[in-house]
Amino acid sequence: MLDREDEHLIELLGRDTPEVRALIAAAGNGGLGGAVHEMLRSLVRQRGWDPDNPPAIALPWDLSPSDYPLGLAMSGDVFGEPVGPSDSDLMGHLGVFGQTGTGKTTVVRLLLLSFMGILWAGLRNDRTFLVWDAHSEYRDLLRFFGPEGLVWLEAGDVGVSPFEVPRREDGALVMHPYKWLNCVREWARLAWLNEPSLNLLCEVVRDEYERRGLLVDPSGDWPSVSDILGALQRLSPPKGSDRARAKDKLLDRLESIRAMLPGLDVRRSRDVGKLLARSVILDLSDTADLGRPLLFALLTLVKREVLRSDEDAGIHRLEVIEEAHELLGGQMDRRVSDLKESTPSGILRDLRKTGTCGVVVTQLVSDLAPSVRGNLGSVLVLRQGNRDSVRQAAALVNLKTWYEDEIAKLPNCRAIARFSRHGEPVYLAIYDARALGLGVAPPSREEAREFSRAVLEAIPYVKGEEPAVAAGDAGQETGGGAPDAEGGLHPRDRKVLARIAERPWERIEDRMDALGLDREVEGDVRTKLEARGLIGLVGNVGAKNRLFELTDRGRVVAEVEGLAISNTGKGSAAHEAIVQYAQRSLAGYSSGFRFQRAGVSSTTGGVQPDLLLLLPGGGRVPIQACCNNQPSYEAGALLRLHALALLGPGHADRVDAVLAVCVNRRHKAAIERALRKENGGRMPDRVVLLDFDTMVDPEFDWASVLESPL
Repeated sequence: MLDREDEHLIELLGRDTPEVRALIAAAGNGGLGGAVHEMLRSLVRQRGWDPDNPPAIALPWDLSPSDYPLGLAMSGDVFGEPVGPSDSDLMGHLGVFGQTGTGKTTVVRLLLLSFMGILWAGLRNDRTFLVWDAHSEYRDLLRFFGPEGLVWLEAGDVGVSPFEVPRREDGALVMHPYKWLNCVREWARLAWLNEPSLNLLCEVVRDEYERRGLLVDPSGDWPSVSDILGALQRLSPPKGSDRARAKDKLLDRLESIRAMLPGLDVRRSRDVGKLLARSVILDLSDTADLGRPLLFALLTLVKREVLRSDEDAGIHRLEVIEEAHELLGGQMDRRVSDLKESTPSGILRDLRKTGTCGVVVTQLVSDLAPSVRGNLGSVLVLRQGNRDSVRQAAALVNLKTWYEDEIAKLPNCRAIARFSRHGEPVYLAIYDARALGLGVAPPSREEAREFSRAVLEAIPYVKGEEPAVAAGDAGQETGGGAPDAEGGLHPRDRKVLARIAERPWERIEDRMDALGLDREVEGDVRTKLEARGLIGLVGNVGAKNRLFELTDRGRVVAEVEGLAISNTGKGSAAHEAIVQYAQRSLAGYSSGFRFQRAGVSSTTGGVQPDLLLLLPGGGRVPIQACCNNQPSYEAGALLRLHALALLGPGHADRVDAVLAVCVNRRHKAAIERALRKENGGRMPDRVVLLDFDTMVDPEFDWASVLESPL
């Protein structure tokens, strides 16, 4: 006969395995009882367990194949088989709960890399993910992706205005501005504003919409946080009135929001649709207090409208919500708990409409509101610390009551999971992250920022411009910023610039007729292009008609934009503009400099740069204009020139250093990556990279370049 110990071992081994079935049958023979007991203990040893101290949890069940394995089953009929969610499980949402250090981040990393096809299959370019990284723990994922595939963002880089109506892919507004005010009201409610303050906010924003003519022409400037603050400060309600108190409270909250989230203080939002076409890690580690739920709720509102689709294309995006009790509403913090029936409670319901599976990650199950827990289809529970969490975790995974206490005893990287495709729990060991190449030292924040800088600069704001407002400059244009070559040109600006590039001597009236623009619009665009240094006045025709042509800066932008340029000189227009400007600028810096236009092999040992700078002491510095859209090609040319710097001091072809001037910062970053790749992971020590933007900046000083290493 089988005793209680034997029954537990059978549960661990799985009743449906052939060996166990044979032993159960043999146990019916009373004379074999002792032998059956020893054979069961032997099978337990074969699985790596101590029969005198076997695992307390036995969860045998049939497990269908897992599309995204997270670990191995530790008991039952499926012992040793890969365990994880399947595509059908991701049609719902997944909860991951565990104390600090138990393996939550490891589970999420495994899920993300499995979902993207990096661990177990080919790379899936049709899938993306968004991580709300509360503690800056996911930077190590950058090495699995190229800059085009994964963007690392800080809260200040978001660049989304709460007062601008989001746009669809075709540029149309997702809703009428007045309707968007309802979303603004729900978002601002998270800042603990009362109804009078919310009413005043909506009134001021509506007045700004009307004053700016945005109800008729939504292409204008939208109000920023600073603009709304300025409008509030201009109000003069009677002292001591309800309106005055609402104004003071609203001013206080908006000032706090602007300080916590400077990335929201813009007049032109970043194109969220283009940003989310890539995978994104949003680092919130420097965003504290109320800033996290405010940023989360705003981006969720925008994403919901921009990504909403009537077609059910399945799940193609994961959204990882770390410290979910802060972002989705919890029970521990009374202030956040008050919001659990407001905007955050509907977030998980709305994610499904955008083809997104939410991965909710927090320490304790009891930290989440019941309305959030009720939206989870699959759950993975690691060790829990208090009795309430243990009880609620057992209920979430459908664990039998006599196993509840084992949740508090789980070792690190051991979990009990329930997936929606089965509904029964399974005990599993999470894969070793280091054995899979995870968990190594992540790049620094500076390296992560540089990793994504070029991609962020290539994602334009809705109107193709930099943010117009900086914190503290309420209602004033800042101007300047990066050139349009990096941020993209507004279609109307591009049209005018293309016409001037192609016909620099055309009369204004003829250009207006050709483009179908009235004088006011054409004048505004021309003034803007002139202010940015893209075009310059070259003369007049008659008393009033002024003629313009491209400046050096404008030629570079036009080259990058692919515009036809009629007055192109020798070679590429961008090359010529960069080389000519560099020569003029260096000649102005020192009258002792001499220049030689390379073109004969004897100049630099057979390698031909665009310009050779001859220093007064006999030094030679080749200057290369980098405009090719293939960074590896430019990197190869620079390394060939760099080889000449390694020659002996008396060699005729020796150069002191190589100066490369790139089209823009994005191109510079790409060439630097290519140089590092071709040079064994480090930058060549005698190559100096400079971008054209920096060189044409009035504040630029050549001394910063010429003193080291030149």
